[in-house]
Amino acid sequence: MKQILLILFLFLALSNSSFADNESDEYMDNGMPVLFKTMNGKTPIYIEFTDVIQGRYLVDVEWFPDWDLAPLLTGPANINFRIKDTNIKFSVKSELFHIAQRIFSLPNYRLSSETITQKEVLKMKYWHLANPPFAFGDMNFDGIKELVISEKRGAQRFYDAYKVYLLQEVEGTEYFNVVNLTNVKPYSDIDQTTQFDWDDKTIRVFSSGGACGTMEELYDRVYSDFPMQNYKFKLTEKVQYATRDEDGSDIPCTKFVYNVVNGEEVLDEARSGPVN
Repeated sequence: MKQILLILFLFLALSNSSFADNESDEYMDNGMPVLFKTMNGKTPIYIEFTDVIQGRYLVDVEWFPDWDLAPLLTGPANINFRIKDTNIKFSVKSELFHIAQRIFSLPNYRLSSETITQKEVLKMKYWHLANPPFAFGDMNFDGIKELVISEKRGAQRFYDAYKVYLLQEVEGTEYFNVVNLTNVKPYSDIDQTTQFDWDDKTIRVFSSGGACGTMEELYDRVYSDFPMQNYKFKLTEKVQYATRDEDGSDIPCTKFVYNVVNGEEVLDEARSGPVN
């Protein structure tokens, strides 16, 4: 019992230190700071990043954190981008936008019920975030950075999921197009467990089903002569771990490796067999 009380005390102390001092002695009936009343998934917090991200993007966020989600301060958000010195704008939505609570312990980033209800804009530096909720990275080995949105604990086994957006531009013009790859494989399956091989230009994604129920899929980059289609991959290998055979009979944990040829799965017997 003493250990439980100590954990609760430490949690409340940490929660209180992250927010405005004038609410330090105000709590709800459940023991949580009264500030959390405004963090109900419906009341927005407005954030403006004051630095120019990637040297070209100006970003502001309309965020609806829900204190009932884990980790604390997670919720849907509209992320708005504008390219510096242009009229080009676009927005993407994150369902599980998250900024770590500790950032709000900094003096300039304190939150209070008053600042939230009055819709004050919190001005923040993007580079101050240790684990930013969005970033830019080359996700398809073409040397061009895609926009990657982190969905906090939105993947299998509470890993972070990632939504990838292709940013298409035509040099010398103001053409700018955003392609949502959320439902395109393998982008749709990318999370913290995904392995990227920049030498072989492959992506290996994992689907965890327990100690001997994992599946792996290996995708090879396919290059296109059409710039707007130059982002695709093809499935070339599938690895399945199983404790039952095709007839449903129990077997020792066994690895089945399939080479995918013209869309057909061909068992690679040399690489398959019981797992030690």
